[in-house]
Amino acid sequence: MKNRYIIILLVIITGVFSSCDKFFDVKPKGLVLPETVSDYEAMLNSPTMTRTFQLNLLHFADDIHNSADELNVSPAVNGYYWRPIITINEKFSPDIWGPLYRVIYNSNVIIKGVPNSTGGTEEERQGVISEALVIRANAYFEMLTVFAKAYDASTAATDPGLPLVTSTSVVDKAPGRSSLQATLDSIINDVTKASISLPQSNINRYRVTNYIAYGLLSRVYLYMADYANAKKYTDMALQAPHGFLDYNTMADYQDAPAYELSPEVLWQRTSASGGPTFMIYSEDLNSYFDTTDLRYSLLTVTNNNGLGRSGFRGAYNFGITFPELYLTKAELLAREGNYEEAMEIVNMLRKYRIKTDSYVEQTAASGNEAFEKVLAERRRELAYSGLRWFDMKRLDQEGLMPEVKRINRETMEVITTLPPNSPKYTFEIPVRVQMFNPEMELNHQ
Repeated sequence: MKNRYIIILLVIITGVFSSCDKFFDVKPKGLVLPETVSDYEAMLNSPTMTRTFQLNLLHFADDIHNSADELNVSPAVNGYYWRPIITINEKFSPDIWGPLYRVIYNSNVIIKGVPNSTGGTEEERQGVISEALVIRANAYFEMLTVFAKAYDASTAATDPGLPLVTSTSVVDKAPGRSSLQATLDSIINDVTKASISLPQSNINRYRVTNYIAYGLLSRVYLYMADYANAKKYTDMALQAPHGFLDYNTMADYQDAPAYELSPEVLWQRTSASGGPTFMIYSEDLNSYFDTTDLRYSLLTVTNNNGLGRSGFRGAYNFGITFPELYLTKAELLAREGNYEEAMEIVNMLRKYRIKTDSYVEQTAASGNEAFEKVLAERRRELAYSGLRWFDMKRLDQEGLMPEVKRINRETMEVITTLPPNSPKYTFEIPVRVQMFNPEMELNHQ
């Protein structure tokens, strides 16, 4: 019996999935499912359910410079140049879409299987289900920022969102795309429902708590420009115990705790592809820093291609952090015109990041000025966190994103651009998915 559970966990951990259903592309025939609550809980600890961040999201953003040959058609380069299709080879599982629907499938296995499992209390059952609901919601939300338009309340009911998959059967027909509004409503409903049964603390920062659910809702509502709810859930998430790392006390990156042990991390999410180590700073991102900023000296490395990113010890975190939540709070205060309170938060964070002998408090004389300074601080603090594309999309929806250029640094030639309100902000449904689901609605028709 024990070997049966080892088999299922190995399948999940290694991600070896060969299915007759090419939409899901996740469930091998003959798979033996867990039977107890503990078995399902073990699935939550597997790399498939913790290494969910898709590194390709970093390549879309204006934080990064890539010197790849223009003839290169790898998913990373296709994303970097905002080409319509990220993964053009229909023989391979599509980047972002494939791995995240695998996360959704595994979440569905837990959600559907736990009620009929043996062992465990009712509280434990609901807790495991609730964690799976939040992980599934996060996967959907991440995909929305790639394969759907930015949220516009006036068109969200008709803009296409994502196929909402709840089945674990390989013979069920793949569902069509729900509307953008329906997809977001499903995400919000699942996370809100889950927050009721989630604990306030968990065995590690990879596992979900009610504060993590609030933090995810903070992100979702910020993306939707629902600032009242974003403020509500940001404040609720900030009730979790936390602290800050004082970069002034560090001689180098090794003086910081591993990400999963940091008091600044609310939810640890890593990537199966590693971290952004050696990814090159764009000229634009580089312009936000000066020599007094310890984020610059502690988190960068110089190589042959320019100034690259480095990180602290341990698996790089792409999850929810308390600095993110505080900067969200500051942005919302600035939008309300409470510029003094917004700047208090900015300065509170900067005291931990700027050399003590160079530190000068920033000020603002209006909500608009505070808003600009909050966004600049967000750019510095959250660089390579996985949130820049999220920010670019929502700010472009407001008309606040300038044109982004991809430049050949040797010739200074502009290779391509991402203009404001460009359809390039939405990537097309992958070729492989189109091939096996020809009726699926496309973005660029």
